[in-house]
Amino acid sequence: MKNSIIVSSLIAASLSLGACSSLPSSEVELVRTDEGYRLLKDGQPHVIYGAGGTADLKLLAKYGGNTIRTWDAEGIGDLLDEAHANGISVIAGIWLEHQRHGFDYNEPAQRRQQLDRVEQLVKEHRDHPALLAWGVGNEVELGGDFDVALRQINDAAKIIKKLDPHHPRVAIIAEIGDDKAVRIQNECPDIDFLGINTYGGLGNLTDRLTQQGYTGAWAITEYGVLGHWEAGTTPWGAPYEQSSSQKADFLREAYASTIESNLGKSCLGSFAFLWGNKQEKTETWYGLLLPSGETTERVDVLSEFWTGKAPENLAPRVQGISLADANPHGLAPSQRVEARVVTNDPDSDPLSIEWRVLPESSAQSMGGDFEQSISAADVMIEPGTGNNAFITMPEAQGAYRIFVTVRDGKGHAGTANLPVWIGDQPE
Repeated sequence: MKNSIIVSSLIAASLSLGACSSLPSSEVELVRTDEGYRLLKDGQPHVIYGAGGTADLKLLAKYGGNTIRTWDAEGIGDLLDEAHANGISVIAGIWLEHQRHGFDYNEPAQRRQQLDRVEQLVKEHRDHPALLAWGVGNEVELGGDFDVALRQINDAAKIIKKLDPHHPRVAIIAEIGDDKAVRIQNECPDIDFLGINTYGGLGNLTDRLTQQGYTGAWAITEYGVLGHWEAGTTPWGAPYEQSSSQKADFLREAYASTIESNLGKSCLGSFAFLWGNKQEKTETWYGLLLPSGETTERVDVLSEFWTGKAPENLAPRVQGISLADANPHGLAPSQRVEARVVTNDPDSDPLSIEWRVLPESSAQSMGGDFEQSISAADVMIEPGTGNNAFITMPEAQGAYRIFVTVRDGKGHAGTANLPVWIGDQPE
């Protein structure tokens, strides 16, 4: 990492084959200013108002987003075309394998095969006008030897720089540890700026970067909620998930204190996680969108930061779930309980409320590894007279969650869930 960086060149003379082969390629610079750093795309300042993920890009642009990041560049030609059509730039991630998945970085043949793949992907996409930068791996160091990860990150970055000097290279890591940021700055000279995946630590990140001695540019490449590994837990170890409104409040405070206050200085922008949805501990923990496509309140908050004004119609506020006259830590099999949700709509839109009960996930994955989706339990749910419902709990003992989804009928929704235990808890 250099203290003063200009990553630029004349537009490539020959364009790669593909749907956009007739379009001019982009030219991106990372420049040092008196205040800090900034990205220039085709000579114009580009602040990253972004999200990680590839769902509805037209919707992202509507809310003011201008950039997405991917975790790999395999087969992203159509995605790049779609992004370009919607005025969205892309940090194209190139996946580098993880040691915790069995990849052996001490095996020369495996390393060479991976670097050959890096070369192939760069050649395939380097001339696309939607391209903003290259993401060199994602949390490659997680669960492995950091020294080994550093070498492979810079080896890949060196290849990318040789093949495509027109776009910066960003190393994306899981938090910054005690010295990860400064070591990348000192030991990866072909990396141009740092991408940091951070959740609960976003609020004090800049202080921690300063303490490490990191002086380069950075972007937040994942953020938006309290991570499931950071949350408080039940006696049986189930983490408590924030409601959609608690997530929105958390994001608003962290964005203002760490991202917005450092734009134009050391921060190049950010990517909220996740533009779409996925099962990770629960089906609602990280997604900015529901599987059915509705936006959640965090999207409203992001849009206000990105555009300077709140959307015309806002998502419902959802604060949480409670049980009336029942202890969620010790329900009886087949017990009938009254569940209540605290919710309201800022626009006074009529709300529909959906209740479900799902078994607790038993997955012990880390780093966003794939988790199988979970089917709802077959239980009787009787709607109440307001924001409540009467639920007959499953007969089988064990850990479950009561989920609620509140929709306004205008494409927006709020969510919450409550961990419960049925039967006698294990010793």
